[in-house]
Amino acid sequence: MKWISDLIDLIFPRYCVVCGELLSPQEKDICVNCLNSLPKIEKIHLEEIEKTFWGKIEIERATSFIYYHKQSPYNNIIHRLKYKNHPEVGERFAYLAAKEIAVSGFFDGIDAIVPLPLSKKKERKRGYNQCDYIAAGLSRATGIPVIKGAVMRATSNETQTHKNRDERWKNVEGIFALADASLIEGKHILLIDDILTTGATLANCASAIQQGCSCRTSIFTLAYTYNGI
Repeated sequence: MKWISDLIDLIFPRYCVVCGELLSPQEKDICVNCLNSLPKIEKIHLEEIEKTFWGKIEIERATSFIYYHKQSPYNNIIHRLKYKNHPEVGERFAYLAAKEIAVSGFFDGIDAIVPLPLSKKKERKRGYNQCDYIAAGLSRATGIPVIKGAVMRATSNETQTHKNRDERWKNVEGIFALADASLIEGKHILLIDDILTTGATLANCASAIQQGCSCRTSIFTLAYTYNGI
């Protein structure tokens, strides 16, 4: 009932993840003004994103939903998702992204959504894998099933956050392994991560998959760091 939700909002007020303004009962995570100003990537098949993987792995297509920059208030979306114990933000924004991107045909022919696996150490510390929630949002919007367990983390690695381009590529070498090829054999999979910077993590994961089974790979991330680092 509406009065219950109004009472909850009164006791536990909700604020926009971007600007910090109080949200109305109808708004979820982000206010209307910030939602209308999202730095969206308008061209779905953006060559700048796809060429990140050229010469490294074979991909069908790749896209992201919004641009990311450290100085932008919109980076609060990713920060809240990864570090503030609000995985539902990833699910909701992924759902929104999928609904908008679907009209382009980007998801056509994709058989399964595969979230990038997190190391057990990081997942225990965080309490969740943010990519699982992004995958769930995409699945809810598109009806494409999520498959987990096909690929795994073979080793843990240091955080990529403060590393330069070369350090990022070296840091992720050999950290993924194919766990159950039968789950994705012959399928067109959509590999999911939260943010695309150099593409090192996604490329290494896709490489581990492609070396062990025959499948086609496309890529989706919630955000794209347009300056590459």
